[in-house]
Parts: sequence; structure tokens; C-alpha cells
Amino acid sequence: MELLSIKNITAGFGSFKALDDVSLTVNKGELVGIIGTNGAGKSTLFSVITGYVSRLSGHITFAGETFDHLPIHQRVRRGLGRTFQVPREFGNLTVRENLLAAAPNQLGEKLLPLMFMGRRIAAEEERLEARAREIISFLNLSRVENEMASKLSGGQKKLLELGRLLMLGPQCILLDEPFAGVNPVLIGELSERIAELNKRGLTVVIIEHNLAELSRLVPRMYAMDRGKIITEGTAQEVLANEQVREAYMGGVI
Repeated sequence: MELLSIKNITAGFGSFKALDDVSLTVNKGELVGIIGTNGAGKSTLFSVITGYVSRLSGHITFAGETFDHLPIHQRVRRGLGRTFQVPREFGNLTVRENLLAAAPNQLGEKLLPLMFMGRRIAAEEERLEARAREIISFLNLSRVENEMASKLSGGQKKLLELGRLLMLGPQCILLDEPFAGVNPVLIGELSERIAELNKRGLTVVIIEHNLAELSRLVPRMYAMDRGKIITEGTAQEVLANEQVREAYMGGVI
């Protein structure tokens, strides 16, 4: 069943087209990769899908709902989340506090519930604490859960950012270069966690320059060049495509 549909999206800045008539689909429960050289339009595509950048034309639907004019927070509430190339952790909060801060619609943040719904707020806080502990354990961050996020390694920050997304209970996550700046050991761990989440039913779309790791992880892949989708298929088919090989290093991948 189709979950995310991008139809004829064009976006740009001034006369420059960062995206030029881009169309793609992602089915519910899929694990899909998007590759392309720097400047191909990959991150701009994620930003248009999630509402950080406005489209000039085209349509976005998610779970059957038109997303064209929804603000960022409404897209997140409907189950679509993303990470960024550079993690955006709350550096002065612990790992555990970062996850708790990401939980949506907390009763304790509103004045009236705070005054009249003490028991419900306490029960919700217990639920969120349990959820945070579950995610921390799943991501193998237990030994650093009380460390300030600013002290984490690059790979740990990527895991933390993934954890904050999971606190939102998303249907689909868009991961922007999750392996960039991560040591090989943690790349393997990130890959395992992403694969496990997908096995549990989470839809995942990944932008990544590490072609070897991405091709091992995703069954299906799109390739972009100069703001356009140039091919799609299995990882093997895409990496063997002549246009893709030409875009990468003049024909040598």
C-alpha cells in the first residue's frame, strides 16, 4: 500500500531549480534509499516533503492525505519525521532528557491540566519514562543515558536523534546521511537498528553517500542528479546504471 507519494515536485531558489519535476513513491513498510552526488537535490527533497522548504509545483500525499499546505508540526503529528545531516541534539540535556523532551502533547506542559489533572499527568510521565528507557535500551545507549548530549560521539548523536524520532511514534522516518561522520563500528550498529525498526513495520527512507553500506541495507533505491530522478530499482540495478556511474566519478563507482 502506497504511504508516501511525491508527484512532479519542483522547488528552487530564484532561477535555480533544486528539484525539477521529481516523482517517487514509498510503500508502507518499505526501506528505500536515495543516492546522488552533492547538490543532486536529495536534502532539498526531504525538506520539501517535511515542509521546511516550499515547493513551486507538484503534490505530496502521505497516508492518503494531501500534505501540500500543511505546516511542519502537522506533518510530524501525522507520523512523518526526519533527521538532518548534522544532529540537532539538546546539548545541555542528558540523553534521557532529550528523548523525554521530544514526546508530543504532554499534559504537564499546559496550565489547566497541570492544575486539575495531577494523577493523569503522573501516569503519563511514567509511560513516557518507560518508553524512553525502552528506546534507550534498543539503541544501546543505556551506559550514556545520563550523559549530556553534547559529550556524545558523532555516532551516538545519530542514535540519539533516531531515538527522539521514535518518541514521536512515526509511521515513516526520513534519515539524512545517518552514517556521515560515524565510525565503522557504530555504522554497523545504526544499520542493524534501522533494519530492525523496518522489520517491526516502520517505513524508512534514507539519503546516504556510503553506497556500500546503503546497498547492503535497502532493497530498493532511487538515484538523483541535478535535481532529477534518473533511475530507480534494486540497489544492484541502480549502481550498475550508466547514468549513475557517469554522475559518480565520471563512470567509476
